[in-house]
Amino acid sequence: MPIQNQSIHEVFEHQKVDLLHHLLTENEDLHGVIVFSRSRDDVHALTSSLNQAGIKVGSLHGNKKVELRERALKELKEGGIRVLVATEAVVRLLDISGVRHVIQFEFHELADDYLKRVACVEASGGEITTFVSPTDMNLLAKLEDLVGEELLRKIAPDFIYDEQPKKGKVLGDDPNRSNKTSSKPLQHKKPKLKNKGPRRKTGRTRKK
Repeated sequence: MPIQNQSIHEVFEHQKVDLLHHLLTENEDLHGVIVFSRSRDDVHALTSSLNQAGIKVGSLHGNKKVELRERALKELKEGGIRVLVATEAVVRLLDISGVRHVIQFEFHELADDYLKRVACVEASGGEITTFVSPTDMNLLAKLEDLVGEELLRKIAPDFIYDEQPKKGKVLGDDPNRSNKTSSKPLQHKKPKLKNKGPRRKTGRTRKK
């Protein structure tokens, strides 16, 4: 039987942001949430996206002073903000006891980090869930070896999952990096002219 306070959501990489929005907007009791991502740029992007959606959110990353990090975590625990988006390296140094829910937007880097988060949500009666894209299956296998059991697969009600991955920009992509595999929207493509061979003379003469 799968562990009840640990779960995964299988989702394509380009739908992770949409799924995060869906989980937060459809579950009003989902408060005191820490969302973990790898890079500072991703933290900025997620924070901006959630803020625009009207969700009270704070952020934690390496560029923030220690007092600001502690203040943000305190706000989360006291209900001043609903979500705290953070990088792992920063939160590793802080006490996250009392946090009810953890969403791993990206896989954890260290096994010890995951085990500490499990202990945290167990103490508060919450849950830790990990977003798993098709390219993460080897990491998922390692995670299930770590906990010694199969993790609960969850499907978000009313969320429309894509059946195939889409080519294009996802969170964390380098805007200066060319993406030769992405195609232009159909309406922007110029129709290809077919070669109909030499034009036939119609007998018409051009006016001089």
